[in-house]
Amino acid sequence: MLHTAWKGKISFGLIDIPIKLHGAIGEKDVKLRTLHSVCHTPIHQEKHCQTCGREVESDELVKGYETATGQFVVLSQQEIDSVKEPFAANKAVELLHFVSLDDIDPLFFDKPYYISPGETSLKAYYTLLNALEITNKVGIANVFLYSKQQMAIIRSVGGSLVLHTMHFEEELRSVTDVPNLSSTSSINESINESDTQVTVELIDKLSTSFNPSIYKNNYRDALQNVIQQKINQGEVTKGSGSEERDIRHLMEMLKVSIDPSTLHPTKSTAEKKTSSLKKKA
Repeated sequence: MLHTAWKGKISFGLIDIPIKLHGAIGEKDVKLRTLHSVCHTPIHQEKHCQTCGREVESDELVKGYETATGQFVVLSQQEIDSVKEPFAANKAVELLHFVSLDDIDPLFFDKPYYISPGETSLKAYYTLLNALEITNKVGIANVFLYSKQQMAIIRSVGGSLVLHTMHFEEELRSVTDVPNLSSTSSINESINESDTQVTVELIDKLSTSFNPSIYKNNYRDALQNVIQQKINQGEVTKGSGSEERDIRHLMEMLKVSIDPSTLHPTKSTAEKKTSSLKKKA
């Protein structure tokens, strides 16, 4: 059973279809942690302020937008929420237009999600699915997902509706910014026709129907094999976990807390410290 990533509705015309989104991609990458080579303790990133020279607590953090001149516009969480709330409250995938999938450059595509119908929306769900199949169209939509507004398409895939989030046009970098590209006319003049023909013949020879099952992540499999071999040979280490460090830190703080001289120094203690400082001076 797929985890529900988002609940809302598909909305177009006067029709609302309650739905759920489920991530269509299951990450299979081998996740490696960064360890201290001496004791094999996982390294954690600390929030450190260079100006104040200390670690910063979570309740001291605020959001800021960096301007072109290197200055910051500080935004409170209330200000951010006041902008976000009207969009986040609209739990709708709003279908705006229907287009041919062939008209959309794959550069626009981002992440896919399976769409499941609510118990009361089965008829409307499959009506939309069948209509998309008959017309061979996909729906262009707006949706506010994961704290950001996104463009998306809805299409029919294998008896299910699928939502693909997409990049907005202004997010795509221009091909004219790619270095070392020449104009088509100048390139055509320098290309040997026989070389092109040989390349076309090679493409024809390797052409086939797309079968995703034949393509494997060989690097990931090889890395997993190395890891499994080490496990089988007993080459594993427990390391010093963060929980153990936290307990040691807690015990140190408790020892300090029960030492009265560290919390409420007596007059004699203070005098000793003053005398010691004078001697060092």
